[in-house]
Amino acid sequence: MSLSPQILLSKTVREKCVAKFKELPSYIQPGNLLKPRAAVLVPLFIQNGEVHLLYTLRSSNLKNHSGQVSFPGGKVDENESLIETALRETHEEIGVPPSSVNVWGEMPPMQGRDGNILITPVVGVITDLDVKKLNPNIHEVAEIFSVSMSSFCNKNNHAHFKYNDIILPVYLSANHRIWGITGFITHMFLQCFLPKELYKVDFTRKEFTLDELMPSKL
Repeated sequence: MSLSPQILLSKTVREKCVAKFKELPSYIQPGNLLKPRAAVLVPLFIQNGEVHLLYTLRSSNLKNHSGQVSFPGGKVDENESLIETALRETHEEIGVPPSSVNVWGEMPPMQGRDGNILITPVVGVITDLDVKKLNPNIHEVAEIFSVSMSSFCNKNNHAHFKYNDIILPVYLSANHRIWGITGFITHMFLQCFLPKELYKVDFTRKEFTLDELMPSKL
């Protein structure tokens, strides 16, 4: 199987991927099921003939997780579905209208690092996207960038850090490091999306400390 967009974004792969979402284990402690909810969009799109994932670099002015790589998203508003939240936040942060997103489905919710919020990843394909023409909200987003599937499949771009003695994935991409809940969501999604013979990980090849991953405050 290849990494061509025609195959990866086909109806067959989509159905298999969404079916695998339902098989993913739960990473929520029972007592945290009533925590506040948030949703993020895991945005796929085609660039230079290859499928990419889109990321944002959070503004250094933000109160939480400033200067870190993330997917577009935020807290759920009252009377709003998780999908509606992910699409609204994506529109507000990077200017992609909901009508441009073909939603595949929801992954299981996951706990944020502090355990105070449940984050549901919503996977969708953005049609006819030109990253250079996006209009990011400068108050929330410092930069928009993307990573190709071939980059994710390259073990030289794999690393890890330990949190409570658990090895968590880190992806290296040019000047960016994708880690934390964003790195974890990325890995869980890629396990469902990419063929096993192509996505072979080696996160143990390099280790980062938390201090090395946290943005500099200079």
